Amino acid sequence: MRYQLAADDKYGWTVLSYCLCIFFLVAFAVYGLAWAKFMAAKEALKMHVKAGTTEMFTTAKGSQGMWRIGWSFFAAAMGGWVITAPANFAVWGGWIAMMMYAIATGIPILIVAFFGRVLVERYPDCCSLGDFVAWRFGPTMKVFTTLITLFNMTIFLLAEFTTVGALFSSFVGDINYPIIIVVGVLATAYTVYGGLLVSIITDQAQTVVTLFIVTIVWIYVAAEFRQPLEPGFGDLKEILGPQFYGYSSIFTLPASLVCASVFSEAVWQRVWAAEDKRALYGGAIIGFTAVTICVFLCGLLGFIAAWGGLIDLDTADPNLYMFQVFKRERGEGMATVNSWIQELVLILAVIMNESAVDSLLNGVTSTISSQFFRGGDMLYTRVIVFLVCIPLVVIATFNYPVLQLFLISNILCCCCAFPVFLGLFSQPAMKKHLTENNVLFSSIMGILTVTFYGCIVENSWSRGAYMTWLGNGYAYDYFLVAVFFPVAWLIFFAAGGAGGRPPLF
Repeated sequence: MRYQLAADDKYGWTVLSYCLCIFFLVAFAVYGLAWAKFMAAKEALKMHVKAGTTEMFTTAKGSQGMWRIGWSFFAAAMGGWVITAPANFAVWGGWIAMMMYAIATGIPILIVAFFGRVLVERYPDCCSLGDFVAWRFGPTMKVFTTLITLFNMTIFLLAEFTTVGALFSSFVGDINYPIIIVVGVLATAYTVYGGLLVSIITDQAQTVVTLFIVTIVWIYVAAEFRQPLEPGFGDLKEILGPQFYGYSSIFTLPASLVCASVFSEAVWQRVWAAEDKRALYGGAIIGFTAVTICVFLCGLLGFIAAWGGLIDLDTADPNLYMFQVFKRERGEGMATVNSWIQELVLILAVIMNESAVDSLLNGVTSTISSQFFRGGDMLYTRVIVFLVCIPLVVIATFNYPVLQLFLISNILCCCCAFPVFLGLFSQPAMKKHLTENNVLFSSIMGILTVTFYGCIVENSWSRGAYMTWLGNGYAYDYFLVAVFFPVAWLIFFAAGGAGGRPPLF
């Protein structure tokens, strides 16, 4: 006898959600562990390195072709946040913000690939961003950069755990910590066991399934969406049309996402793994294209849900804007999982979440091992990464707003990225003035300046600090200060003749 869940059978849909999502999470984890167990040695032979070495574990250096690099760039850039943040931003910032979010998510892949190739050719033994900074500037700046990199990736990990927990607490209607623990344990298990190669291999499968599900979801929406879309956005013109936050996003989103990518080893690892320039550049174009299209389509779902009047902007959970597009009519209340298409979107979210978590964990592993345990036993790094995940899982249960979490690391990275990037220029005059002292102090002064700017604008120390790091809503003026004032301070220090290396380490 055929059994069909009723739309109002909350318990049944909750059980089904857990069963399906955990099945896919376990399937990819088992695939990764099995590949590491039975295929890693063969891959190591192709790389001409010994299986189980630190080099193979953290960089897979010069071993991967164009399509693997492309799919891996895609998986590293995506995450469960794609189900929540683009739709949220599209409703909050209008169609300009929706377009810019998609483009700005893909642009860092192209920039990192281009500058990464310069690094590979100029510093062939480079295995991490910290290596480059150490060789170009010195040990103090290396430690500073490493700490920012670890903080940035940790914030992104926290955002991923928070996103998947929020989906289960708000959309499935259950407690959030079981799924957070499952994702954390499974992704950590196959990541610390197999390293970057396993991440790249699972990225391929996760990307194929992700793109397949996105295609199905959009075919369904195109066939089933019946809400009238008023010309000029109707009463929502001031929100969905051109507006302040939309115009701000033209600068803030590319700046924040590019700078955040500079301090993410999860992205740089794909540079070291590419077998040649063609593989890197071709893979970057593939990744950029796939990421831009996917983020745009996810943002557009939330946008048309708002345009069609399916989102109550006063009461709706911003994390669930995208899911409102599946409602049949206005006034239904918040959408909860009660159909096969919604289950499919939930599966999409956890697959992208697991993919992003394993990429970020690999980035953290690579950073710790290359900067603090180089040549040492990988066991120490594995234990540290596992221990780092424990407090992140706990904090994620508090369900902090994802965009606020991103804002903290985005502002910080904007204050420090350009002084580091300028170190790629090899002209004698640039080398003379881009000393370790100048770059370090200009980054620190940038952090202080943007905080001070917030205090001036708000006329309050506490309110100003809050607005700078948590509450400015990606307003362009804060990001202009964060990006350009560190460069101004760098010019000031260079003009003043500051040089040398501070004797801190």
